[in-house]
Amino acid sequence: MEKIHSLGPELFQKLPLRVYRPDGASLGDIASAARACARAEGLGLLVVDYLQLVETEQSRNITREHHRRRRRVSRGLKNLSVQLGCHVIALSQLNDDGMVRESRAIKSDASVLIKVERPDADDKESPRAGEVDLVIEKNRFGPTACVTVASQLHYSRFVDMAHT
Repeated sequence: MEKIHSLGPELFQKLPLRVYRPDGASLGDIASAARACARAEGLGLLVVDYLQLVETEQSRNITREHHRRRRRVSRGLKNLSVQLGCHVIALSQLNDDGMVRESRAIKSDASVLIKVERPDADDKESPRAGEVDLVIEKNRFGPTACVTVASQLHYSRFVDMAHT
């Protein structure tokens, strides 16, 4: 870890990676930063970590408008992907019960939808402890599938089961 920390600043200056983390970023803020990056050095991938935290304009009717706002963010990111010719990965917590309309809108905009399922999350004695299923629920470019990987959450990563 010391070696990684010592390489950190130098490594990040060399890598074509930019991190943009303002508090309360709106879709407009993200789009502006992405366009600037695309103009300056090109943009191949945009990652939005946690779609539900992207700020939108407030409305008087919070509950009904909440679903509309999430749909606008989802659709806006899809349009931004097309405009900039880059891939967008939007991480989101989807719920098939409580946020049905919101989840449906995000799912319909997505080209690929990968759901992360932890079979051992509720059962500490599970025979599948440490396993995670990556369920490719939707794939406009190919087949759907379920891929089981090993979770190494202490490193915040998943690895191929054959390499554990």
